[in-house]
Formats: sequence, C-alpha cells, structure tokens
Amino acid sequence: MKKALKLFLYILLGIILLGTVISYISYSNYWAKDPEAEVDSTYLDYYHESYEDCRNAFVECSLQLAEDFDSVQTGKFYVPSETDNDLTIDWCYIPAQEQKDKLLILTSGLHGIEGYTGSAIQLMFIEKILVPGLPDNMGVLLLHGLNPYGFKYYRKVTENNVDLNRNCVTGNAMFDIKNEGYGKLTGLLMPAKKVNLYNLRNQFFYLVAIYKIIRESMPVLRQAALQGQYDYNKGIYYGGRAYEPQIDTIKPFLIDRIGDYKILLNVDLHTAYGKRGKMHLFLDKPDDADVLRGIEKVFKGVQIDWGSSDDFYTINGEYIGWANSLVPDVLCLPMLFEFGTMDSQETFGSLKSIQVMINENQGVHYGYKNRKNEIKTKYLFNEMYYPSSLVWRSKAISDAYKMMTEMMGNYERISFD
Repeated sequence: MKKALKLFLYILLGIILLGTVISYISYSNYWAKDPEAEVDSTYLDYYHESYEDCRNAFVECSLQLAEDFDSVQTGKFYVPSETDNDLTIDWCYIPAQEQKDKLLILTSGLHGIEGYTGSAIQLMFIEKILVPGLPDNMGVLLLHGLNPYGFKYYRKVTENNVDLNRNCVTGNAMFDIKNEGYGKLTGLLMPAKKVNLYNLRNQFFYLVAIYKIIRESMPVLRQAALQGQYDYNKGIYYGGRAYEPQIDTIKPFLIDRIGDYKILLNVDLHTAYGKRGKMHLFLDKPDDADVLRGIEKVFKGVQIDWGSSDDFYTINGEYIGWANSLVPDVLCLPMLFEFGTMDSQETFGSLKSIQVMINENQGVHYGYKNRKNEIKTKYLFNEMYYPSSLVWRSKAISDAYKMMTEMMGNYERISFD
C-alpha cells in the first residue's frame, strides 16, 4: 500500500514538473502571431519611423487641405519639457463649410509610442476619406501627437511618467482615488532594481501571476494593474497628481471648437490590447441612453468591446470621456479604436503584455543589468505598441479605412431626433 502511494506521488510530481516545464517553454517563446493577410504596400507609405517625420508629414498634409476647404486652421501647442524644447501637439481644424451640425475629432498619440500607427491612420484618413467626401455640415478637428514626449522617445507615458489616459480625471478629488488592488501587487508590478530578463523573477513571472489569478481571477488581476493608480509615481499606469500641461492647454481650445456644434463624434486611436491584427472598438458602456443610441447608430452592426466585459477593463481618468464632458449641451459620442497586437484576451497574451510594460518602466527608473537586457526590453516594448510586421501595419490601415468609411457614412446620416 505504501509503495503504491509513493508511486502515485512520484507520478503526480512528475506530471506537475512536466506541466511546469511545458508551460515555461510555451510562455517563454510566446508572442502573438499575425493573421493571414496580404500586404498592401500603398498603406505602408503612411508610416514614418520618427516623431519628426510623422509630424512633418501631418503638417504638410494639413496645409494642403487649404486647397480643398475654406477657412482651414492649423497650429501647434508646445509641451514644456526639461530635456527637449521641440515637443508639439499639432492640429488641423476644418470647420463645417456650411451649417455647423456635426464635428469629428480624431486624436493620435495620447499614448506616445502608439502615435506612429495613429499618425499613419490620420494621414490615410485625410487622403482617402476626408478630402474626397466631407459633408458640408460636418467639421473635423485632427489632433496629432497628444503626448509628443512619449511619441518621440518611444515611451507610452509623458516625461513625468504619467499615463495621459489616466490623467484626465473629473475634479481634483479624483486624483485621490485609491486602487486597492494595485497596492496589493506592488511587488509584482514595480520591482525597484535593475532589469534582468534572465533572473528567476522574470523567467517565472507567469507562475507568480498565475498564482495571483488562481487566488483572484484574470479580470481582477488585469483590472488592478490597468485601471490606473495615483500613489506610485514610478509605477505603471500612473495618473499623476494634477493635470499634465497639455491637458490644461487644450481644454479651452476643445471647448471653443466643440461648442459650435450640435453633436460630436470623438475618436481616439490606440494600439496593443486585443487580438493581434484585429481592430477593436473599445469603450466603457455609457449610462446616457442618447449617447448609447448615437454610438449604436454610428457603428451600426459593429461589435463593441465594452469595458465592463470580462475581456477588457474599466479605467479612471480616461481622456475621451473627459473631453466629451467639456461642453454638456453638445451630444458627445466617444469611441476608442484599438489595434490589437498581443492577443490580450488570452492568459499568456495578457500576462506577457503586463510583463513587457513592467520591464520597460523598471528600466527607465532603475536601469538595466547590461546592454543586452536594455536592447531586448526596448525591442519587446516597441513590438508590443508599434509592431514592425508589415502584415500588421498594412492590415491596421486597411481595417481603419473600412471602419472609418462606414463610420463617416453613418455619422452623416445620423439624425438629431
């Protein structure tokens, strides 16, 4: 009997060890794969590989719009920096050519590094959708590079380590929100030492995370990590203790433009979360019935990943909600376009994306064990937010073109009833 029990325990231990080895190998080699899609080289022309080149292309296209529309306005806001005096948010405003009924705002680069894809989509939108067919009663405001520091230096956050999509709180008291879940995970989410991708902590990150998942659940872990926090200024998803300079700067500018119209469609461009190679429409479900009805009309028949669902998450200090609250008398319809890179609905994809975020943030604040660790950390971070894959880049533009074409048609037809 004892021999049988001992044999059973050895077999069980062997199964556990084998499972651990297999899962370790699978996770270590994990990276989401591109969908099967052809590359359209004409779409790749919209991409540029530096902040300056993206900005110059946007400014040039904006100036050319004066040949197609009356009263086009362009400009820039300088964003103060301790290290760089050439960081700007560039904008272009095409007022409705006749009656000011509807306004579209299209924003890129809220999360710095995501601006490379966002800028490409804005250029495509100008050339293929805006110029050929802007309705006379619709205005368009393009905001390029809302976080120019992160854009230029391949970071997601601002120079102050602030995530702008957690910084746009409503009322100063919101900066005192406590993320209790984040506080319990600080050891996992913000290690205070040099990055070493090959130490036990990083090699077995997924085991520690899976232990947390078993205790709580994947949605709980994701929510705690991603919703935003206001206590740890060296942590990920830090929302700051006050508005970042560009948020204060653009507030009166947005109020002046939005206030001229009856209805606003506010679209913000992002990358990373969601299924790789798929364009997600991502939004916290609005409580206002008119807003919800308007969104469903503009994006008729399209799946929307509501932030309250198990696969996604809700956040504090979201930019698009803040911007839409600036003029209460205008019906404001928000939408976030998210171009997935990591299959983050799946456990490995979600864990890998969090780990990549942690390592990049850790490296900025505490450095790297050696150059090899720095190169690989930054490479993985860049690949997560701005994939080098030509298939991914082409499909992102293709999907955006199809969605925006339908969106503009539906928005043109929407009524005020």
